[in-house]
Amino acid sequence: MSDQYDASSTARLQGGVLAWLLVQVSLALLWTGAFFSAQLLEYEPHASLWFPPTAVAFAGFLVFRLRALPGIVAASCISLLPTALETGMQLDWSAWLLNATLFAAVHCAAYALAAGIVARSIRHAGSEAVLRAVVAFLLGGLLAAFLAGFLGSVVTLIGGLIQPEELGGLVMPWAMGDYAGLLALGPLMVVPLRALARRLGIDAGEDLRLFDGLPQPEPDRQRWLAKLAVMLLSTGGGLYAMSLMPDNEPLLFLVFAAILLQLWIVHTQGAMESMLSITLFSTTLAALVALLGLGHLALTLQFIVIILAAATYFGMAVPVLYADNAHLRRLLIHDSLTGAYSRHFFVELGSEAMRTAVERDEPLSMMMIDLDYLKRINDDFGHAVGDRILAGIVRECRQALRKSDLLGRIGGDEFCAVLPETDIDQAEQRAQAVLAAMARSELRLPDGSRPSVSIGIAALAAPDETFAMLSHRADMALYEAKRGGRRGVMREPD
Repeated sequence: MSDQYDASSTARLQGGVLAWLLVQVSLALLWTGAFFSAQLLEYEPHASLWFPPTAVAFAGFLVFRLRALPGIVAASCISLLPTALETGMQLDWSAWLLNATLFAAVHCAAYALAAGIVARSIRHAGSEAVLRAVVAFLLGGLLAAFLAGFLGSVVTLIGGLIQPEELGGLVMPWAMGDYAGLLALGPLMVVPLRALARRLGIDAGEDLRLFDGLPQPEPDRQRWLAKLAVMLLSTGGGLYAMSLMPDNEPLLFLVFAAILLQLWIVHTQGAMESMLSITLFSTTLAALVALLGLGHLALTLQFIVIILAAATYFGMAVPVLYADNAHLRRLLIHDSLTGAYSRHFFVELGSEAMRTAVERDEPLSMMMIDLDYLKRINDDFGHAVGDRILAGIVRECRQALRKSDLLGRIGGDEFCAVLPETDIDQAEQRAQAVLAAMARSELRLPDGSRPSVSIGIAALAAPDETFAMLSHRADMALYEAKRGGRRGVMREPD
């Protein structure tokens, strides 16, 4: 038994070590690939339109927390070597190691901070957590980008890669490039890293599941590709025109138009398509800036990337707010137990129906419906049984009533129906239909007996009659039905 236990423990340990190594290698490869893509798209030394390694670092820390540190540190240290060689820095291994370590520390600290801010923002449940996470990502990412830009520029100066007079001009491009890369790729990069964590059996945090069930439109891949093509063509055309006519600044509106097209994608496609659109747009933008020599427009174009990304993430949160508002509206207008209209909303609807009947000179009647012996049912069988019977009454009433009839719960066991275009005789027929529905329903009490209702009806009698007056007369008729033995219908006296 001991040998089996030791073998099992060893296997788990080896599996854990292998999973850890796979995570580190994956993060290092992703970070390095993102770094060299930024290098290829530099529009001037140490300045790229976007810096996608920030997205890898942010997503890595968000999914794997501090377990992501070794892979990102290793990649960021190694990446400094070709940069140092390109700038003619004398290869001093101790100096390189110091500068690489400082750069890695600044980079990891900044984006671990951003990931921590986002993770903290989504710990509380509720639909507002999605919007809170978007705000935390945008503001926390901005803080991290400027922290990385400032401290990273200082580290670059210490390492001899820039001259002191270049420091002030490097902070803003560095920070904006970091921020643009983070917004363009950060949330999208979380998707494959979470998939990797699940495949390796690593806990990626329950909080991140908050975003799995976001309500969103059904994606249409062909339409998305068509919209994306229009967006990229508009962007490419605008930048090409700017390269031919550099002084014609209004041509930049062709690039700004991409924001409107992206919002169209956000509100008609799924979340994945929306995030991919940001990535493809920003990649195209960065490539064209480097290819067409439009570095003088870089700051403006970075703002476009940032605005487009921020609008996208807020737009992706809108369906959540819609769903939440719809839920609140349902709670406001419907009784949560039975699904009938709530008292306040029902009185408003009933009063409006009465005014319409008066204006059109049409009949209108009201029906009061009360469950017989609710107190006895609750005492004998429990409130859960009573609640089930009340919900069942609403279902049976809806089967017997027309779609145009209004049904509301106005008390514990009392329901009211307003019947437009219905005189007192027709109302009585409708009430009998409700009794018949109850008699043949499958509603049963635990002792096998069938619950029953009593009904009182009254008709609108005068143009100035209020809802309270009509409901009082119908309630009096209900009281007479109760006195008459229950399980019956009573109409107000003629």
